[in-house]
Amino acid sequence: MKLCKEMVEAMGGAGSHYYTKFKSYYCEAYNILRKSSSLILNLFKLMERSNIPDLSSDGNGDIKLQQKFRLDLDDEEAIHFFLGLINESVSALFPQMVETIHRWAQYWR
Repeated sequence: MKLCKEMVEAMGGAGSHYYTKFKSYYCEAYNILRKSSSLILNLFKLMERSNIPDLSSDGNGDIKLQQKFRLDLDDEEAIHFFLGLINESVSALFPQMVETIHRWAQYWR
């Protein structure tokens, strides 16, 4: 997941109503996808056999996808897990470094 500080700032900052609504909608969507995980996983397994390189690279894509759904958690625990992913993404150092390098490159053009 990638959600940088600039995206949060565009929503009005971490304490804004828009950012709070964004997180709420995002968590709701995550739980809806989790409820449909059987269908999604079955469709993914069918797509793996299509020889699309990015889908069938190691043959464990369906297991990795299933792990992303965190089916071992109930809805409330999944919300806390997903909010943690959002917070990690916003505070991740690597995207900030890439953005800084990009700004320098734009400056020196």
